Amino acid sequence: MNDELQTDVSAFNASEHTILCVDDDTNILSALKRMLSLEGYVVSTTESAREAIELLINNTYDLIITDLRMPEMDGIALLKEIKDLYPSMTRVMLTGNADLESAKAAINEGHVYKYLSKPWDESETFAVIQEAVLMAQEKRSQSALSETVLTLESRIHEYFITTIKIFSNLMELRAPKLLIHSKNVAYLSSQVAKLMDLSETQVQEIYISGLLHDIGKIGFSDRLLRTLSHDLPHSDFDLYRKHAMFGFACLKSLDRMQSIASNIKAHHEQLDGQGFPEGLKGDQIPLGAQILGIVETYFELMEGELTGSAMTSMQAIKALYAQGDGAYDRKILDKFLIAAKKMAVNVEQQIAAQPTNASKPASPPVAKALSAPAPTDPSSPKTSNFRPGRGEDPLQKAFTYKILAALVNTYAGAKIDDRRDEKNGFLWVYSGSKRSEDNQKLDDWLTKNGFIYDAKLSGWYYPFD
Repeated sequence: MNDELQTDVSAFNASEHTILCVDDDTNILSALKRMLSLEGYVVSTTESAREAIELLINNTYDLIITDLRMPEMDGIALLKEIKDLYPSMTRVMLTGNADLESAKAAINEGHVYKYLSKPWDESETFAVIQEAVLMAQEKRSQSALSETVLTLESRIHEYFITTIKIFSNLMELRAPKLLIHSKNVAYLSSQVAKLMDLSETQVQEIYISGLLHDIGKIGFSDRLLRTLSHDLPHSDFDLYRKHAMFGFACLKSLDRMQSIASNIKAHHEQLDGQGFPEGLKGDQIPLGAQILGIVETYFELMEGELTGSAMTSMQAIKALYAQGDGAYDRKILDKFLIAAKKMAVNVEQQIAAQPTNASKPASPPVAKALSAPAPTDPSSPKTSNFRPGRGEDPLQKAFTYKILAALVNTYAGAKIDDRRDEKNGFLWVYSGSKRSEDNQKLDDWLTKNGFIYDAKLSGWYYPFD
């Protein structure tokens, strides 16, 4: 016996343990009952296996001792049934020498703990019985502990779900459209996670991360919530960039929310370090956050959040792929493509049904193509040192750097070379192959918006005044 059991033996009290003896021989039953009762055990007896099963319905025993050979149902059949119905009860078989092989086989199969030979040795029998009832007591204690743990886990899970519902309700009260967007991100992100063969726990965490990824926005003003991110002036955009960190702060101290909080904090990060709030790169970004980042950008492109004009599902997918491997993991993008195609039609219909922002004039919810901003009016006064994406009043500009970046990313081969921070530096755009009809559209847009083409460098630059 192990040390733990030895401690229990030292404080052993036989009167706390009950034993059921089963034998069709009344003389053996009487002898067992007298011997065990004198030792202090509480003993019940019965002459048949069927009566034993009936007794077990309303009574609890630590140990059953049964004869092997009995009419109607033998001891092995009885103990097999008891093993299934009452697994915490220890089972001992009483057998003659002729049946020792059967008793040993029953032990090997797990139906019997040990066997006692007839006639039995009292000291050996007491040792086996004491060991057996202590084992039953330990099993019951473990079972009770397991039930307690399961109950606690169930309650913790209920609190966990309740916490998620509370945050979701807060989002819905603050901005109903925000919750619809979050549910879409959560569902599609979980489908991508499944296609990547992530564990059930990871899929669930990614789903919850998607559901709560914008929880940091609930503290924003009504005006900020109503304004598309591409329309925000720089002062507000700086605040907007902090919402991922606000969400992390809301959840990081909650049990079971650490991974979810990390996903939320990093869902705007990009592999090349151009994301926010911390500029993480590559594997520094949690996998769940990488999935969320792709999926949210997809929905924001379809909702017009990033460009001011809504894209179709396929246009949004092309825009994501156009950013190359710098921003997103291609393996995740490929799984995302499979999942997005399955729900594209339903998502487009849902987005089309959503009301437009009150602060903007109504516009078609799903555009057939990316709409470029209107060209600059040459008669309007210009601002000194006009730099796209920077300046005193970004909302008065023909376009911002963010709008330009979103537009350029939709054209294959086109790219931006931002040298505005260099002395006499310019903002350069390279539109790619001249033979491409789509890229010719980009050239036309750049011309209308004041960019100048440098044939020597095959690029467009925005001049200073």
